[in-house]
Amino acid sequence: MDNNRQWITARQGSRIFILEIFSAAALFLPQTALRGNEHSAVLSVAAVWILAGVYVLTASKIAKGIPMDRVLGEYRWAAVIYYLRFLINAAFFYGYIISMAETYMLRQKQSLMVGLPLLILAYSMNRKGLLGRARVMEGIFWFVLLPVILVLALGGTDLAWSEIAVTSFRWTEFLRGSFLLLALLHPIELVWFYRGNIKEGGVKITSFLAVGALFLGIFAVVLGSLGRKLTLLDQNPVMSMAQGAAIPGGVMARLDIFLIAFWIVGVFCVFSGYLFYGNEGLCQALGRKGKITGEILSYGGLFLGTNLLLKYWDIIWNHFFLFLYGNLAAGLLFPVILFLTAGRKKHEKKH
Repeated sequence: MDNNRQWITARQGSRIFILEIFSAAALFLPQTALRGNEHSAVLSVAAVWILAGVYVLTASKIAKGIPMDRVLGEYRWAAVIYYLRFLINAAFFYGYIISMAETYMLRQKQSLMVGLPLLILAYSMNRKGLLGRARVMEGIFWFVLLPVILVLALGGTDLAWSEIAVTSFRWTEFLRGSFLLLALLHPIELVWFYRGNIKEGGVKITSFLAVGALFLGIFAVVLGSLGRKLTLLDQNPVMSMAQGAAIPGGVMARLDIFLIAFWIVGVFCVFSGYLFYGNEGLCQALGRKGKITGEILSYGGLFLGTNLLLKYWDIIWNHFFLFLYGNLAAGLLFPVILFLTAGRKKHEKKH
């Protein structure tokens, strides 16, 4: 990475963290929590964010000031693996954005007309480096989150608290639900790629508190509005909840369009992030030519493969949980092994 333009402020780092983690996970959170732990899911939602905080603190301790770009520059094979993994993840979120747009906003299938602007915008933002991404995400931060906060405030006025409350507790269900939610939070691995470039240090505790509060809010309002059974049956319960929220007095009957816009922009941040970090890692391993080759393969490959991706989208979506578990194993454990190896090698050189 070009370090002379990679340094970002703590506020920018916090907003990157919130947008990338929350946008990728919140839409799937209520049904995922119930699937693993139907009777005490709210406890799993709270517990998993504690686990996520422990993971980031552990990451900071293991990294010991070693930036990810230095590790990938030393272990080129790891950079290639990251590039391929992140390209697969980007393809998933790319397909999901197009699927959302076609379901909620477009009357006809226009996948290429949606996909091309997405790829152009992602390339335009990413070519300016981490600082360019940070400035864009800082600028859209409240545009993305205010609709969510508004919908939660309006949707939370009349909730069935019995649907949210813990009805029974079993350790096996609690652990299974927490593990499944931790898999849902797999984009937290992106912290490894920018935490070393924050001027004031790592991610602040307030960022964890903010995302945790948003997660609990999404979970409580959806379950309190729809109930457990409907939440499990509905493919997009968050959108269904938003369709039932309205501003008092009939000023605006439908608020779900704002939530759709939020998730398209929010998930775009995640999609473009995977492309950015993957290509920057390839640049560390293979140099500038490697990055250019990676960009051609990733942006061009996604555009050319758009129709094929959408053709098999139903099959991909039906295997969503396999996607989560694969990312949990590779995304959370792989970087820990890398940094432990790099730290030991650094220690050996000193002695």
